[in-house]
Amino acid sequence: GQEVEYLVTGTHPYPPGPGVALTADTKIQRMPSESAAQSLAVALPPSQARVDANRSALAGGEFRHSGASERSQPAGMTSVVMEGGNAKNSALMAKAPTMPKPQWHPPWKLYRVISGHLGWVRRIAVEPGNQWFVTGSADRTIKIWDLASGKLKLSLTGHISTVRGVIVSTRSPYLFSCGEDKQVKCWDLEYNKVIRHYHGHLSAVYGLDLHPTIDVLVTCSRDSTARIWDVRTKASVHTLSGHTNAVATVRCQAAEPQIITGSHDTTIRLWDLVAGKTRVTLTNHKKSVRAVVLHPRHYTFASGSPDNIKQVKFPDGSFIQNLSG
Repeated sequence: GQEVEYLVTGTHPYPPGPGVALTADTKIQRMPSESAAQSLAVALPPSQARVDANRSALAGGEFRHSGASERSQPAGMTSVVMEGGNAKNSALMAKAPTMPKPQWHPPWKLYRVISGHLGWVRRIAVEPGNQWFVTGSADRTIKIWDLASGKLKLSLTGHISTVRGVIVSTRSPYLFSCGEDKQVKCWDLEYNKVIRHYHGHLSAVYGLDLHPTIDVLVTCSRDSTARIWDVRTKASVHTLSGHTNAVATVRCQAAEPQIITGSHDTTIRLWDLVAGKTRVTLTNHKKSVRAVVLHPRHYTFASGSPDNIKQVKFPDGSFIQNLSG
């Protein structure tokens, strides 16, 4: 039968509860991935919508950005390992799409230097209203800064080792942090104190992300696992096991219940959020995968590694192209 993609939505209104558990009454809506990709272009201007829709829906086709030159690449090979160990190779018959050549602009000028940390700044997160931003540092502190003036608003202490990740909730007055002390913390910014701890990782926690539509927190660690947490109850919903080295980055895919992890074992895994199982393992990179970022409009993501940056298509992890500057 035809494979159907799903979107998980919480059944509790927001507020009052800061979290929605994944339970039997959690609604699951069907959402074909291609329709989701096309719908992302509705709000765009007509010309841009056509370009974005084509880039999102046609992973292996050729497109040309109006008014910009392109570099062509030879056809490549996509290597995907499905759950169960079966390998699937698909040759891209057409030229792989390439990024338009960037237009020249004057060199960037340094606007402001913000000082205050006593160690490396390992993570930055901007709050949804663009009024302030958060930094996490090797000096074990979290600092909140005014975005317009650059002045320090608040320092938070509680971690006993390097802070490796910070993220601000879009749905509650909460800040989440993680660090090399194995701790994951939830801070209430109305009272500026920790209100929850999430215990379970056996080694340094390298990164974290929040699902945008349900109150689920995901974390990744040097213990080779990622974990899915219920924000409200602090319960560990799933432990995502399968990587053979540290998991360096984790992201939640908003259009369907999917988690993306990148690891020092050189692979990227796409996970089913509800089942807690690997859907696809990507083996395109030859070196450690250090970062994954989702495109805000296209149905794609980019992965960063010392070997290169790759653009990949949801939901099955089809390789699109290498990105270069």
